[in-house]
Amino acid sequence: MPHHADTTGRNAAAQRFGDALAVAELPVIMEIKQSGADGDDLLQGRTTADLVRRYEDLGAPALSVVTGTWFGGTARLLDETVAATALPVLVKDFFTKEKQIRRAAEAGAAAVLLTATILPSRLMTTLVDACLDHGLTPFVEITAAAELSALTRAETCVVAVHDKDIHRPESDDPDLSRSHDLLPHVRATGTPLPVSAGGIATPAEAAALLAAGYRGLLIGTGLLRTEDLDAWLGELRALLPAADPARPATLDVPTAG
Repeated sequence: MPHHADTTGRNAAAQRFGDALAVAELPVIMEIKQSGADGDDLLQGRTTADLVRRYEDLGAPALSVVTGTWFGGTARLLDETVAATALPVLVKDFFTKEKQIRRAAEAGAAAVLLTATILPSRLMTTLVDACLDHGLTPFVEITAAAELSALTRAETCVVAVHDKDIHRPESDDPDLSRSHDLLPHVRATGTPLPVSAGGIATPAEAAALLAAGYRGLLIGTGLLRTEDLDAWLGELRALLPAADPARPATLDVPTAG
């Protein structure tokens, strides 16, 4: 039987992605990705179920799965993840059509990546609406403040700042200053859940972003390449201040079903 996190008895379709992130003690979306930018094997012999179990045991509030072929991803990777967990799952691919979003919902995803850099304004609006129609959280990723002008219904979206150049197959030289510089612009949209994504390599970097005001982090390669996940996340926990009881409201996203 699949291993289920102790913190939830609901399946991913019923547990909204934003809800899970908003109340998380450690708001780190932990990613499953087959290959790195240089084609190196990030799974290193671990199965999808192995990683899911480790991430659950480490307190992940949500998971991310890269199904894009540029990182060796496949639809099967999503199927394996959803089958192994009750946590909400974000699917990362280049979504440009409503039918892709519908298929992600049917596969059990709870959130879908929308990449503002490649989406025309009108299409962004259409895809945000499609996500909400299918009970999914729009996870809108930006790299510049100007891209926020296309965002509609921001109160229903997770808005993530990506710190790498997506036009290069995920270079290994991120600019984390982008997240720090763009945070005021992201907050001004009205999203309750700003997220920093891409290139976070150390606990100190992660803690600095959370201290700056990010409500969540998405970490993939940094965790997958770490030899001691317990130590990495333990150091991050030690760097964080005590939990704030007055947390912002969760996303206003329709529940699937």
